[in-house]
Amino acid sequence: MRSNLYLLIAQKATRERRRITLRTVAEESGVPYYTVNAIAKETIREYPRDVIAKLCTYFRCDVGDLLTLTEVPDENAR
Repeated sequence: MRSNLYLLIAQKATRERRRITLRTVAEESGVPYYTVNAIAKETIREYPRDVIAKLCTYFRCDVGDLLTLTEVPDENAR
């Protein structure tokens, strides 16, 4: 899974003509900062459904805009 959070932040900041940080996203979306940070840095292990819903609502986007599935290695290909 790849996060497009930084891209969405940049697009929203440009659209709204203001500076938006990870902390701003956390405060305005209601998602804890450490979770926003973990998603942005791709260190999160599980994506809570409510967090994804809040972020998609905040950015007015779909799940596929927020997260992208990257190629998963085939375990049977050994």
